[in-house]
Amino acid sequence: MNKIVDAGPDHADAVARVHAESWKATYRGILPDRYLDGEVDGERVRYWRAALATNRYPIVKLACQAGAIVGLIALHDDPEDEGYDLTIEHLHLLPESKGRGLGRILMHEAAMAARASGATNICLWVFEDNAAAIGFYERLGGVTDAHGTDKFAGGDAPDRRIGWQDLDGLIARCGGS
Repeated sequence: MNKIVDAGPDHADAVARVHAESWKATYRGILPDRYLDGEVDGERVRYWRAALATNRYPIVKLACQAGAIVGLIALHDDPEDEGYDLTIEHLHLLPESKGRGLGRILMHEAAMAARASGATNICLWVFEDNAAAIGFYERLGGVTDAHGTDKFAGGDAPDRRIGWQDLDGLIARCGGS
């Protein structure tokens, strides 16, 4: 059974594990191997401990199964994403949890929380080489409206911004009300 909970500082290490495992499985060939093979685990632990301790993300939802965190979504206000109220900075699932509808559930929960906070639209950035994610977001009605380059971890990967101007439409596409 799936359960969605709000993240707190005590979830940092488990969230970091999901994040790192997701990146190792999904971003091979996008982010540098030396980062994925060596630095990602410790770096993500430090990142999430700081992020959850300081409320860097006002919305962080966790997908749990059998008491274990298997996915996450995190949103924040990013002034660089002009024209959008909130940006989805992270959506990650453990590799073995993909294809079970959890991404859609997390998108629904995030859109509901964004709407409850007063937001009317959201966006995210996704690597151009992440075709599966792009297809997922497009099936949920996301529209590409910008392109850029992500220079994370010494990489130089092309990415695109996908946005939803209608949160109610996104919520409906995710199967909710």
